[in-house]
Amino acid sequence: MSISTILDVAIGISFVFMLLSVIASAITEAISGILSLRSVTLRQGIERLLKDRTLAAKVYAHPLVDGLTKDDDSDPSYIPSDLFARALVDAVVGWKDGVDHAQRPERMGLIKGIFSIPLRALRGFFRRLWPKVDDAKVVEPKKVAASLDDFRKRLAEAEGFEEDTRVALTALVSDASVKTLEDAQQQIAAWFDRAMDSVSGWYKRTAHILISVVGLFAAVVLNVDSFLVLDSLNRDAVLRESVASAVTESVKADAALVKTAAEVVAEQKATANAKPPEVFVDEKKTEELVRKRVVAVKRGLDELTLPMGWPEGRAFFCTPTAEVSCDRRSVPATLGGFGRRFGGWIFTAIAIALGAPFWFDLLNKLINLRAAAPPPEKVRPKERAAGAQPQPVAAASTPVRETESVRPIASRSSAPPPPLS
Repeated sequence: MSISTILDVAIGISFVFMLLSVIASAITEAISGILSLRSVTLRQGIERLLKDRTLAAKVYAHPLVDGLTKDDDSDPSYIPSDLFARALVDAVVGWKDGVDHAQRPERMGLIKGIFSIPLRALRGFFRRLWPKVDDAKVVEPKKVAASLDDFRKRLAEAEGFEEDTRVALTALVSDASVKTLEDAQQQIAAWFDRAMDSVSGWYKRTAHILISVVGLFAAVVLNVDSFLVLDSLNRDAVLRESVASAVTESVKADAALVKTAAEVVAEQKATANAKPPEVFVDEKKTEELVRKRVVAVKRGLDELTLPMGWPEGRAFFCTPTAEVSCDRRSVPATLGGFGRRFGGWIFTAIAIALGAPFWFDLLNKLINLRAAAPPPEKVRPKERAAGAQPQPVAAASTPVRETESVRPIASRSSAPPPPLS
């Protein structure tokens, strides 16, 4: 197998994975927005940080934090560290002895911890659909810390307070550099920022699981078997070259719709200490971007003639026999055939989980390599016999179906006479 063939196969399969990744990303973004995964992850992270659901509820009920929500039934997806510090200080000062009691979050194992955020998001979604009128609402703290001494005194004397949280906050405000209440709030804000690094990891893990599930669903629904696509690209030279040529033009046309990994990292670094853009993004612009992505994906899939999708009719499963041949897109009705097809779906889902930016970056590199690589060697015609008439150039470039019609006609001087019988 030549280098050009390997590059063409890699370009074709990478383009398929990029298109499917765009579909999965759009679906994942929609599900994440509907279930409010960011806000759910943030709340669970704050509860873990404070080790107390009651204190976390008081922080969320503070006017500075409650004002960040879009409506009464949702939590903010982002809380600035300075606002969190001020809300936490006021929540500690406003702690009511004998009324407020600490409630530690549930300890979770590895498996339960992975699925806790999606399950909690689902419960919150259905709770917003059918809200209860008599739901108990936490009253925001009425007292405000006047000085550092007031905060330290209330922190030490509060009854029913979580001891681990008391120790952590006491260590923060007992530092020699803390002279005023503003200094204490800065220490708490820095503590909050360090904890949010872990929360970001939780969200990435949840989003990765979600896009993997969506990718497997898309692979089965669209019947995209990676092994079958690779085999078709490897066997069919015409399909391989046409797909590789079409991919180059499609990637250039849709370059504005898919961000490269470098751009994503640069944006994350630029907005690390600022408000995330998804909090203030215009919903109409988001819907328009998703619509453009889906249209671009549909156009790309229509242009390809790869063995993807289900065959027409109900022949989803097929057993090949000597008399009947099955469509390659059908699932073989054998244990081994189904196992290979399911393995192809799993491989497709794993590739989709890598994300569209990854495949777009890889496509750009492969296309550049293809442009720099030497063209594939073409079969040269045999040397013409002496005195043969030259063939027109147009005829050489036209694909020929019947070999009998293009046999070279030898001249009388070079063709031997037929043997006499």
